[in-house]
Amino acid sequence: MSSASPHINTIYVHNLNDKVSLKKLRQSLDEIFNKFGTIIQITAHKNLKMKGQAFITFETAESAAKALVKLQNHQLFNKPIKIQYAKTNSDNYFTQVANDPKPIETRKELKAKQQTKKRTADESEQKPQKKKIKIDDWKKLPPNKILLLQNLSGSVDQTKLSSYFEQFAGFVTARLVKARNLSFVEFENDSASTECISKVDSVVLKENFGDEAFLTYAKK
Repeated sequence: MSSASPHINTIYVHNLNDKVSLKKLRQSLDEIFNKFGTIIQITAHKNLKMKGQAFITFETAESAAKALVKLQNHQLFNKPIKIQYAKTNSDNYFTQVANDPKPIETRKELKAKQQTKKRTADESEQKPQKKKIKIDDWKKLPPNKILLLQNLSGSVDQTKLSSYFEQFAGFVTARLVKARNLSFVEFENDSASTECISKVDSVVLKENFGDEAFLTYAKK
C-alpha cells in the first residue's frame, strides 16, 4: 500500500480484530470514520485474504487524509488500527463522485492482462513437465527389436538415418516417416536394439537429429 497520495480518497485499514462480526465491524468503522467526511463505501470481508482489513472510501481526498492522521493507532476492539493510503480509489468513487468510469475499465483491462500473462506463464512451465512425463512413459516400454526415434528436425533424411545407425551391430533398416517427424529403426533382435540404446549418446543424437529428438523402444 502507498504511504501517501493527495489524489486517493480510499484508505486501507488493517490490524483489525477479526473476531468481531462483519456487521459490527462495518458499523464501528462507519461511526469512527464518518466524523472526517462523507463515506462512499466500506469494504470488508471475512475471507482469509481480507481478514482483519478494510478499505474506506471518502467523498474527498481531504477527508481521507485527516482520517489517516487522526485515527492512526486508534484503539478499536482492543487493537490499534493501522492506516495507509490504498493503491487506487474504489469503483464506487469513480461512479458516484468522479463520474468517470474509465479508471474502472482500465483496472479491469490491466487485471485481465495480468491473468492472461500468468496463465501463459503457467502453461509454459507445464509444457516441459508434460514433455518429460511423455518421454519417461516411452522409456518404460519393454524391449523390442524395433526402436522409435521421435521429434526429428525437418532436415533429417533417409540417408542420414541409415548412416548413423549402420555403426550399431544387428542394424537392419531405418524407415523415415517425414510427416510425423519420426523414424522406425529395426534391428535383427531385441538384444541388438537394446545394445544400440545403451550405446547411443544423447548429445550426439540431438546434434544429428534435432534438439528434441529421443530414442526408445517402439510399442509392440
